[in-house]
Amino acid sequence: MTVTLEDWATIAQAKQQRNLDAIPAEWRIKPVESVHVMDVPTRCGIHTPDELKITDTTAQDLVAQMSKGELKSYDVVLAFAKRAAIAHQLVSLQQGKS
Repeated sequence: MTVTLEDWATIAQAKQQRNLDAIPAEWRIKPVESVHVMDVPTRCGIHTPDELKITDTTAQDLVAQMSKGELKSYDVVLAFAKRAAIAHQLVSLQQGKS
């Protein structure tokens, strides 16, 4: 079976859409108009202030805080899952523009 460029593009678009559809609705970002996306996590409203603080903390400090009981691993994983969902959407949106 020979796959044409059009077939490949259709398959890729469907897979990208399936990945985006797997992101919970409350973690979806609005379309980004700016090329500068570094501040999207702070502007999009998906993270709580505590989650933003977690994702801006070094891994070493997070481990120390979790070992002292100051942070729960669930909260750390949730914060980074949201950050990953944002990054995935930004990358997918940028690819869709080209």
